[in-house]
Amino acid sequence: MSTPSALPAGARLLHVGPHKTGTTALQSAFHQARPELARQGVRYASRSRHDAKAARYVTGRPVPGRDPARAERAWHAVVGELTADGGERRVFSSEFLSDASDAQVARIVQEVGADDLWVAVTLRPLARILSSQYQQGLQRQSTYGYDAWLRVVLTDVTAPEPREFWTRHRHDELVRRWAEHVGSDHVVVVVLDSGDHRFLPHTFERLLGLRPETLAGQDAKENRSLTADEAELLRRFNDDYTALGLGAEHYVRLFRHLKDHLKAREPAPGEAGLVTPDWAIRQANDIGREMADTIRSLGVPVHGDLDSIASTRVADVATTPEPPGAVDAAVAAWFAAGLALAADRLAAAPTREAPPGPGSTRGRRGLLGRRG
Repeated sequence: MSTPSALPAGARLLHVGPHKTGTTALQSAFHQARPELARQGVRYASRSRHDAKAARYVTGRPVPGRDPARAERAWHAVVGELTADGGERRVFSSEFLSDASDAQVARIVQEVGADDLWVAVTLRPLARILSSQYQQGLQRQSTYGYDAWLRVVLTDVTAPEPREFWTRHRHDELVRRWAEHVGSDHVVVVVLDSGDHRFLPHTFERLLGLRPETLAGQDAKENRSLTADEAELLRRFNDDYTALGLGAEHYVRLFRHLKDHLKAREPAPGEAGLVTPDWAIRQANDIGREMADTIRSLGVPVHGDLDSIASTRVADVATTPEPPGAVDAAVAAWFAAGLALAADRLAAAPTREAPPGPGSTRGRRGLLGRRG
C-alpha cells in the first residue's frame, strides 16, 4: 500500500465511482468544502453536490421524463469547468461515469482533453456491494426479491440486470477501459478501508494537495442502506405500482421526493438488514481475486489493500433469508407519510421536464397519490 502524492498543479481529476464505494460521502464533502477548496487552489466542477444528469447524459443513461437539453447543458458546463484557464487542480465526481462504454470513455477524454487528466476509481469488496446494488434497483422500480436478484446477477450474465451490474462492478474492466485512454500511470485505484472511514477523504486530500481534514473534517452525507422491512415494502410497492399501469417517468418524479423521507427514518435498534448468503459471498470473493490480479497486471497505482476486495467473511448463512412476511407498522406508516408528502410536492411543483409524449402517464399522476 503506497501513500499518494499530490497531482501536478493544473491537473484534472475524474472520480468515476463506481456505485456504492463511498461516492455520496465524498461528493458531500467536496460540496461542503467549496470555499476552503478554492482557497487551496482546487475547484469542484459540479454545480450541486453531485451533477448526476451531466454524467448520465454523456453515458447515454437519461432519466425518464427529464429534459435532455438540460442534461446536455449540464455536461458542457462540467467540461467548461474542467477545461477553463487557470492553474488550480479540478475534480469532478460521478459514479455514473462507471457506466461509460469504451466509446463513451473515448468521447469523454476527447472533450475534456487527455493532457493533465487523471482518473480515480474507488473500490470496496464486491460481496459488500451486492445488497447495496440490489437496493438501488428497488429504487428504480425493480420487483426482484433478493435471492432471485443474486442468482440472476451471479449466474445469468446475459440478462439486463447483470449487464448493468457488471459494467459498473467488473472493476478490472472498469480500470482497463479508462487506462487505455489516459494511460495506466494516470489511473489511481483507491481501495476503501472498512475499519477507517476517513481513509477515503484523506486519500483524496493527498491527491489534490489539500490540507488534512479539508474533506475528512466535513459532516459528509452518508447514504444508509435499507432495512429488510424497508426493502420488502418497497419491492411490494413496485409490484403494485406496475399493476396500476403507471410508468417510469412518474415513478422517477415520485421517488425523487420519497427517497430522502424514507432514509431519514432512524431504524430501531436491532432492526434486521438484508443478509447475503455464504454461496454468494464465496462467489463474489472468487471474482474479486480475479479482478485484483488483473488490476495488478495493469500497472496502475493502488492506494489501500487490493486483496481486501476478495476477503469478505462468510456468515454461516447457507441460503438467502426469506423476506419478511409482514412489515412493521411503524415502517409502513413512515412510508405512507412519505407517499403523501411526495404526492403533495408533485402537485405543487411546476413541471420542468420534457413535454409528454404518446402514452405519457402525466394525466394519471393523481391516481397513485389517491391510492397511497
